[in-house]
Amino acid sequence: MTTSIEPSVTAAVQTAIAAYAQALDGDRPDDIAALFTPDGVAEIVGMAKFEGREAIRQGFAGFAPQRPQLHLVANTVVTSATEDEVTATSNLAFFGRGDACWSVELVGRYDDVLRRHEGEWRFQYRTTTFLP
Repeated sequence: MTTSIEPSVTAAVQTAIAAYAQALDGDRPDDIAALFTPDGVAEIVGMAKFEGREAIRQGFAGFAPQRPQLHLVANTVVTSATEDEVTATSNLAFFGRGDACWSVELVGRYDDVLRRHEGEWRFQYRTTTFLP
């Protein structure tokens, strides 16, 4: 783990990760796509891989929630950083609302590469891996 990462970079990464979760839960595929660089990639291991903002927007539009959902992301660690690129890993818990209560439906991990694009940190490559 790199110890010389600027706190502002870590905060920007955490903001992008949180904005992604909020957009997923709010069924806002345009907002999800905007969090990626124009040539960004979103990969859900074993399910789908979307390359470019338009493919990301269309792909996530196909995952519209059928009931209330909540993505909780925790334990984000920025693992490396340069002036224009950051890598980070986070844990994920996905909750769905049933008839009587919320329940954990899956857990997983995000592995991210973010790049500075037009002054903002955007996902260049986001890999979602669901854990058994």
